[in-house]
Amino acid sequence: MSHDSPEPSTRQLRWTATVPSPAAPRRGRTALAVAGVAVLAAVGGASAYLVTRSLTAPAPGPAPSPAVAPATPVAGAATGPINACATIDTIETERLVPRAKVSDSVTDKRDEFSYMAWNCAWNNPSYSFGEYTRNREITVVITQHYAREKDSADTVSRQQYGIELSTSQFRAARPDKESYYAMAKLDGIGDEAHFRYTWLKKNTIAYGEGFGRIGDITIKVEYEASQQRKDSPLFTSKGRTAISEENARREIKLLLGQVSESVAAWRAGKPYARATLTPTPTPTGPAPTPTPTAIAFPKTCEAVTPVAASLVPGHRSNSERTQDGGKTITVCRWNNREIPLPKGLGLRTVYVSFTTFTNRAGVPDPGAARQYYIDLRANAKEWEGSGLEGLFYHKVTEPKDWGDRAHYQYRKNRTPTVHAGIADSAVLIGPTVIEVTHGGSERAKGEPINAPGSVLMPQEQALDGLVEVTEAVVGAFRKTGTD
Repeated sequence: MSHDSPEPSTRQLRWTATVPSPAAPRRGRTALAVAGVAVLAAVGGASAYLVTRSLTAPAPGPAPSPAVAPATPVAGAATGPINACATIDTIETERLVPRAKVSDSVTDKRDEFSYMAWNCAWNNPSYSFGEYTRNREITVVITQHYAREKDSADTVSRQQYGIELSTSQFRAARPDKESYYAMAKLDGIGDEAHFRYTWLKKNTIAYGEGFGRIGDITIKVEYEASQQRKDSPLFTSKGRTAISEENARREIKLLLGQVSESVAAWRAGKPYARATLTPTPTPTGPAPTPTPTAIAFPKTCEAVTPVAASLVPGHRSNSERTQDGGKTITVCRWNNREIPLPKGLGLRTVYVSFTTFTNRAGVPDPGAARQYYIDLRANAKEWEGSGLEGLFYHKVTEPKDWGDRAHYQYRKNRTPTVHAGIADSAVLIGPTVIEVTHGGSERAKGEPINAPGSVLMPQEQALDGLVEVTEAVVGAFRKTGTD
């Protein structure tokens, strides 16, 4: 996929940055206005589904060729409305849009515009794939036209298809600096069909569309795919690639062929469903959170205590362990919120966590640890040099001699929880990711730790302490693990 060519709690806690939710799935086409593209607004009830199985799943092997719908069969035998979500094989929707949310809707405009449309969308706008976040979406619109004034339903269908064909031809013949369009006829699918490709260069957004007609039915299928490096700066398209014309054409031909075959069978009163659907369970509440268990101070943390104690005078320490599926998290803390100073009180903390991954067989899982580390680093890089809601992130540094991979970063933290200057590091060593935090602030006596007048620990001081602790932790871990 490329486009070289068109394509305040009293509990001792770690002061983890509540990162301003870039929950923003990576900026996809749905978040941007595209001039000149008409959008059909779906009305009526909408519901969500999960595809559970395919009734016609092909044998293992290469992606199957698109099903070829015959020329218009005898119409009038269709029984009941068609389910647009059942017109594509499950194996294809899961391949193209992993773990999709599936939603459907019906648009009934028979009284106003003489048509009825059945819509389905498979959507996953933000899922992890190694160093990348991927966006995938398939949409299907099946429209049945009715006679209007002197025109038969068939004629109206031809006219509507003709509009899309003319639009595709017009765009393909007039590329510009900001956009690239292409189109091609698709033989052997319904009565007539064609493919259209759109690439919006500025935002690196690209998608393919397929248009087809079978008698009084017009079909539109769309597939959008893109990916962006997780460590790309926020609010930019840097590091994003989108689906190429060649790939879009191949997938659209497959999808449009399958939908057209299903529509032809439905019109003839024959079985057409390629997938069965079950309603997506509605969550009844938040997922249970694993409970940390207090443990004796691990040997590794005992070995680090002299360093931590020099950074946190009069510290109180504790440790705990949490088992979360195949992930074991061991945490050690050294905290003091009330350090006497000549002009007030000081706040200091050192926090260390070891997150170790195992697979279902209980075997160490370096791959899962690597993915966890990738996401930590990507989050740091994404916010580097920017901030929001009381947080500001500074430069990310990546030392080469701490572990398999490592990085550290300073942040200014002025949130409702605490005001402090904080440095964080993460180190990947085999199936374990070590995270370390060192930071603090100074405030007037009688003021809370989130007092606006707090003086944050300076960057140099926070980073010097962080490096010292991290190196001590890594050295101790290599000797005793997390025992």
